[in-house]
Amino acid sequence: MRSYRRQDVARGLAWLAGFSAATLLVVPKGLSVFAILMLAATLAVLPDLWRSGRTIPRAWYALLAAALIVVAITAISTWTAGAGWTALDNPSRALLLPWCAWLAWTTGVRMSSLWYGALAGLLIAFAISIVQVWLGVERAGGDANPIVFANAVLTLLVVAVFCRPPGRGLLMPLLLVGVIVLANVAVILSGSRGALLGLGLVVLMLLVGGATQYRWRRLSIAGGVLATLFVALWTVPWLSTQFRLDQLHADVSGYALGQVDKPISARLALLSVAWDAFRESPLTGIGIDAFEARVDASVYCRGAERHFCGLGHAHNDLAQWGATMGVAGIIGLLALYLLPLVVATRQIRTGRTGEAAGAPWAAGMLVAIYMVSGLTQSMFSHALSTSAYVVLVGLLLGIGMRNE
Repeated sequence: MRSYRRQDVARGLAWLAGFSAATLLVVPKGLSVFAILMLAATLAVLPDLWRSGRTIPRAWYALLAAALIVVAITAISTWTAGAGWTALDNPSRALLLPWCAWLAWTTGVRMSSLWYGALAGLLIAFAISIVQVWLGVERAGGDANPIVFANAVLTLLVVAVFCRPPGRGLLMPLLLVGVIVLANVAVILSGSRGALLGLGLVVLMLLVGGATQYRWRRLSIAGGVLATLFVALWTVPWLSTQFRLDQLHADVSGYALGQVDKPISARLALLSVAWDAFRESPLTGIGIDAFEARVDASVYCRGAERHFCGLGHAHNDLAQWGATMGVAGIIGLLALYLLPLVVATRQIRTGRTGEAAGAPWAAGMLVAIYMVSGLTQSMFSHALSTSAYVVLVGLLLGIGMRNE
């Protein structure tokens, strides 16, 4: 009897942990609540797990391998470059990926914890963005910068859309429209252009993914919706100004003249700095924390004080990991993306659900969203983005392991 009670307590704590992770994602220090609940759930479930002798699914070892590869590569880079061990703060969070998966698998926590949490989190993000704009903030971002905030909103949208419970009535479509509107408002008020591709991918997969019935009709509808949104971004003056689309041509043209203090031109210059760093040391890179110094030493910063010279990462995951850790870093990044994606794909094929919904779908979409967002942002250079990825993907894949 005591064993069953302990399992119920562990499952309840794990449910609250998942709920808090999504609900408080955009709240300052919100993930600290998740950390406390996760640790408590782990301590509650360990005694019975040791006695049960249950076999951990093989898929879990793939997630463990991804985490260990990242930690090993970044630790070696930190040691060889003589960097401070604080450089391991974000990379070491990869260990949460197998830990969260193990906790979700062993407690049998329900996916509803993340779904309800994502709904609450989107409401909070929407409220934060509205209040900040009302107070005169140019770009909403909560306590983070606007780009990180928009990526967090996009992460919550993926969970809210693809972790939805089955429902054939009118309520669920209306709810999905509601959460998409909340997310779009928050992203628009953040002014983050990098999140637009992710938003389009979510809408596309929601309408097209899963069942093959009426796929071409769904694809036509999705294409029409995305085309309408694209036209609106370019033709509605307020939207075009908010996303600075009216500055794109001048921004790109300015780069040819050496101007690198605008978003697009700065990213092009950062890619140039990253490529030069990679060519200098392709196997090991220039060091995990050396990119900011390389930016300061670049031709763009010689004899000039400008905003560009204060940038500390390449605004592109592949460029950042390749420049600082070389080929080894690229391998680590691919492991962090592809191993969870392989596990999610296998779970989707095993489940054979009739629609694009469920924990494996949500996990796979999160990986895809991070890969797309990583084209314009160094996702794993920020604590919030890193934690959101390893925690949510880990929990979702752990839930999926229960059905294998």
